[in-house]
Amino acid sequence: MKRLLPLLLLSATAFAADNSGVWTISGDIQGYDLAESCTFTQTADKIAGPCKIEGTTRDTTGTIDGKKITFSQPGEYNGQALTLTFTGFMDDKGVFHGSVDVQPLNVTGTFALKKEELKP
Repeated sequence: MKRLLPLLLLSATAFAADNSGVWTISGDIQGYDLAESCTFTQTADKIAGPCKIEGTTRDTTGTIDGKKITFSQPGEYNGQALTLTFTGFMDDKGVFHGSVDVQPLNVTGTFALKKEELKP
């Protein structure tokens, strides 16, 4: 039991950080700039909230597991419905970096997700 206690404490603290708040996504998908503002709410390891891009709001859902994040949102390109799936890892500055998979177009890109600082 003494050996399990540190592991149990470690897994409990992995979800202790509250990542709720306003986040900014920047990136590139096949030469198209990606710039969104998202307002996430976190419950346990789940995140959800609206992301806004060029006046359009997209409902976004995902998970945070320690330093790994995965989330998806609907999209559209030339009238075709898409699903964008973001997968990344947090660096030592608290910024997530990773890849974006766009289906059914089978294209990929990169992104950075950074939490906006609260202004006093």
